[in-house]
Amino acid sequence: MLELIRDINLRVLTIPSTEITPLLRKQADARNVPALLLTCELKRKKPARQKEEDFHHNVYVVLLSDAVAKHPSILRLNPKRDPLKLCVYVGMTGIPVDHRFENHRNGYKSAWVVRKYGVRLMPELYEHLNPMPFEAAVQMESELAEDLRAAGYTVTGGH
Repeated sequence: MLELIRDINLRVLTIPSTEITPLLRKQADARNVPALLLTCELKRKKPARQKEEDFHHNVYVVLLSDAVAKHPSILRLNPKRDPLKLCVYVGMTGIPVDHRFENHRNGYKSAWVVRKYGVRLMPELYEHLNPMPFEAAVQMESELAEDLRAAGYTVTGGH
């Protein structure tokens, strides 16, 4: 039976992909081979796990000076803020976090609140989460912002 499957697979390799499935079904019926065995051979192997080097996105939190809380737009975003808790900016990046913070401070692709009020990074709030794939970082950015806001922090960013 294995020889039959190998024989069929060799023939399939020379046939256009649009004709593979009907041909396999026809050959399976003619030779009394379960079609399931043949179709399993055709499925592309998915990587078992994404490579670690693909996990290069990071979320980060920047401490902002308390003066940012004077802006009405910031207060509107944080109606349940605790005035005794810190003001922070939450973001995500595909470059090292310290480089991203420097870019903010230097005005390159920066958020105005970080450029004007950014004090320092707060790795104690994000370091345990990094690195991750892009999709996870996008989701984690908004979830981290929501969690910090729910804990009483004054939060900006976290799109």
